[in-house]
Amino acid sequence: MSSVTKEPAAAGSGSPGASRSRGLFWAALPVVLLGASLLGVGTMVSIAVHDPSFALERNYYERAVHWDRQREQEETNERLGYAVTLALETVRDGVELELALADHARVPLSGAEVKVEAFANARAGERRFLTLIPAADGRYRASLGHAQAGLWEFRFDVRAAGEHFTRTVRKDVPPEGGS
Repeated sequence: MSSVTKEPAAAGSGSPGASRSRGLFWAALPVVLLGASLLGVGTMVSIAVHDPSFALERNYYERAVHWDRQREQEETNERLGYAVTLALETVRDGVELELALADHARVPLSGAEVKVEAFANARAGERRFLTLIPAADGRYRASLGHAQAGLWEFRFDVRAAGEHFTRTVRKDVPPEGGS
């Protein structure tokens, strides 16, 4: 009887197809990871661009650069001392807003040009720009239309008697059909 002994195989002498597939796997792995990362970033960008819950402040950079103008406007607002009272009412066609505007002596301020930028905090990307119509005794009205219930921000811009006044009011908008 003769005994047959086998010598151990030399390192790396496996089949050429197996080493080629291992090399292809390691070469493709970074490409797959990079592709998955780009897909994730693309999805997040798409959500941020199309979802009204995400919003950027308009003219953010310009406002930051001209911070001194905003401070001056706040000083003007303080000097003028206008009183702003906002009332919201649900009606058949949505929500009506009424602004009562008075000067520092609490005399109703008539003849003003009043504009408002309004948005729900939950949907800050959906902004509404309205011009209020004068009513009697320093009151101004506009229709907000159908509005989501919840906390809203109203940014008023008032021009009266050669003066410019701004005020931001946060107020809960009641659900339509309720009060």
